[in-house]
Amino acid sequence: MIKFNIYRLLIAFVAAMFVFTVRVSAQLNNDSIMFLNFVKREFNTGFVAGVSPEREEFISESELFHEELTKGAFSFFLERKNLFFLPSVQQLSEFRLLIGPFAGTGNILEESEEGVIDADRELTGIRGLLQSSYTNRFYYGKNNYTLVHLDAWAKYSYNRRTDSGTFTDSLDVMVPYERESEAGKMRYGFKARAGWGIGRVQPVNHYMAAEWLLEKYYPRRNFSEAEYMLVAREAGRIKHQRDMRTGNSAEIEMEQFESFLNSRLFLETPEDMVYDWSFTEFRPRYQGSRFELGPFFNYFNREPDFVYGGFLQFENEKYCNLRWNRKLTAKLSYNSYKHHDWMLLETNLGWSWYPSIRTEVGVGVKYVPGMTVEDFQEYGPVRHNFIPYVEYFSQISRRYRIETTFAWRVAPDDQFMMAGPEFSVSVYRSRY
Repeated sequence: MIKFNIYRLLIAFVAAMFVFTVRVSAQLNNDSIMFLNFVKREFNTGFVAGVSPEREEFISESELFHEELTKGAFSFFLERKNLFFLPSVQQLSEFRLLIGPFAGTGNILEESEEGVIDADRELTGIRGLLQSSYTNRFYYGKNNYTLVHLDAWAKYSYNRRTDSGTFTDSLDVMVPYERESEAGKMRYGFKARAGWGIGRVQPVNHYMAAEWLLEKYYPRRNFSEAEYMLVAREAGRIKHQRDMRTGNSAEIEMEQFESFLNSRLFLETPEDMVYDWSFTEFRPRYQGSRFELGPFFNYFNREPDFVYGGFLQFENEKYCNLRWNRKLTAKLSYNSYKHHDWMLLETNLGWSWYPSIRTEVGVGVKYVPGMTVEDFQEYGPVRHNFIPYVEYFSQISRRYRIETTFAWRVAPDDQFMMAGPEFSVSVYRSRY
């Protein structure tokens, strides 16, 4: 009963936090900002390198296999992104292909009728990953919508493994164990969720671009909110005409922008404004709040193979000012599985700082408590997990980008996540 009350208190805290953020953001939200259209098609090619902990498990009536590795990989990738934020619908789709070498080190545990293998493992190889995702929020009212989300992936790897440890047979006789092998491995899975929601989270990239350009090049003039929105809509109109196949010219777009500033705001445009205009392609920056709930199910061709349940999710994004954005999310899910059930609360509090129009620095912490559920009368202890993280994004030039993420998983055990560092850096060329 005490454990149940602890988790019920966590749920009450998240609900109160959501009510507070909705009330606060309602004072700051502006309908013109929330319905500012945003359309972007992007094709990226480049390289990504990273290190992360991974775990794999297989359980049957006659055998058990458990593997924990820290893997490092270097991959070439192709990526296609489409973002459509309109008054009646919000659609996000992504397709990604990666291929490259990898290496890993860790340990394995194999149990069968013959005995138990407990060994350290080192492996090297090459792998390819194909991943796609699609999200649709259809608004049948100003703030009411239906949700559909699909995420599918497939990964094939061919590796050389070296195992070194001990083998204990059925008579408890322990002997040294050494094995070298080569094998291919195919892994695939998908996630799907559907539901209903209320609220709206909208990109404000065009608004930030307008505010940045007007404040930098016209510091002696005080612009009104209506003027910022007028310039933001014009920036969006110009960018939404782009054709990714033929590319775009910052100079040609600036001619249209200059003409608009001259005719509508009676402003003379400095010659070097085209430089900043070409760097207004930062990552999506959001404003607004929403709440959604519904069922979900996940499939993976290893353990846990099929998980289903329900979720509640709160999101609040705040455009604090030109330099700062704040993000607050909380997702509570009940996961049902053939061996046991569990409840998981995933929260994220983070800030993004924009020292220049080319650069974004993010910092935050994720708090992920979870507990197992044997039945509705017995609950396991609450496991508290934390993930502090730092992010960096920069536009090196008009076409080239760099993204870096570093996180450290702090977990008391490996029940809900593996502890340890996670790092990735990617350098790529963007066409939009």
